[in-house]
Amino acid sequence: MTRSRSTLLALSLLLAAGCSSSSPGDPGTGGTTGTGTGGSTATGGTSATGGSTASTGGTTGAGGVTTSGGTTGASGGTVGTGGTPATGGSAGGRGGSAGAGAAGAGGHATGGSTGGSSGSTVAKPSPGCGKGGRPSGGQVSVANTSLYKFPTDYDGTKPYPLLIALHACGNPNTEFVSITDGAPFGTEYVRSFPNTPDSGQCWSNYSGDVSRILSQYDDVMNNYCIDQNRVFAIAHSSGAQMLVNILSHKTDAQHLNLKGISPVAADPYNVAIPMPVLYIDGQHDNQRSANSATDTVAKFRTANMCMSTSKPYTAVAMCNSTESGHPLVDPGCIIYDGCSVPTIWCSHNDPSYSGTEHGIPCFAIKAMSDFFSTL
Repeated sequence: MTRSRSTLLALSLLLAAGCSSSSPGDPGTGGTTGTGTGGSTATGGTSATGGSTASTGGTTGAGGVTTSGGTTGASGGTVGTGGTPATGGSAGGRGGSAGAGAAGAGGHATGGSTGGSSGSTVAKPSPGCGKGGRPSGGQVSVANTSLYKFPTDYDGTKPYPLLIALHACGNPNTEFVSITDGAPFGTEYVRSFPNTPDSGQCWSNYSGDVSRILSQYDDVMNNYCIDQNRVFAIAHSSGAQMLVNILSHKTDAQHLNLKGISPVAADPYNVAIPMPVLYIDGQHDNQRSANSATDTVAKFRTANMCMSTSKPYTAVAMCNSTESGHPLVDPGCIIYDGCSVPTIWCSHNDPSYSGTEHGIPCFAIKAMSDFFSTL
């Protein structure tokens, strides 16, 4: 009889202890339950003494885990030690969410690239970050060689996307300055405007010209705060030819590590690497051969493994030309199917550049900026 009572007492104590412990994913005594979805608790789900674990992982994304003894708040709560960034600032990184939640020790809460474009690439600060603030007057120039311009809120610590702009033959390297000043390029990018000393200011000496472009790229990276993962290039006419020619030289192209480009009125070169492109030309550009645009686009289609089929690309709106009479301009854009990277061709009817259709059309700068923001 004594043994039976002792056995019953032991069983009662064991059952009481089992009922008081939290099951995986349930809050402990006095704990709180997070409201996020898609997350999961750490193995076992039980918090340290006095702590709590969230039943659904709080605001951590799929695969997120809370550390022993930690709590997950109702919105963007603290994440544990050693969290890693969630690509593009979206929830789902191990150890917590980027953006709303705070990163734990060793974590990174940066949601995508800082300043400028809104693509999903996580910023990679250049060696120049932290070396100094905004240059006096917001620009650095060397006569007939280079010009760098900086946004008003550039402070030398936050990495900005870089825009490289190559001018047309017979134009100074300031050709793109005024037309990008009022666009997102002027407020959200560091801009580099290389110049060529070649005859007539045409990009006609590849080895000398590419050496200067790469040298200026290195200078910007080493002395200013740039996001190395978000380098873009735009160009016109002779500059566009130079840009596409760079892409035909794999080592030079890889040195610049371009995220996307938008040349206007180039010529065909064998593009050596896949490259997101918004190619722009006039339907009746009388400064180029009849097949120049078609052949140039074909080179990009090959490099980007595109199908021959396409569909209208409606993200680019009509606009009024800056030419006399301000006729309505149809961008005429298409996007190719099945490409490894976006491949867009805008064949427009803007008579700009003295009626030649060889100029930078009225829609171009906005279309370029919008396109880069998607990459």
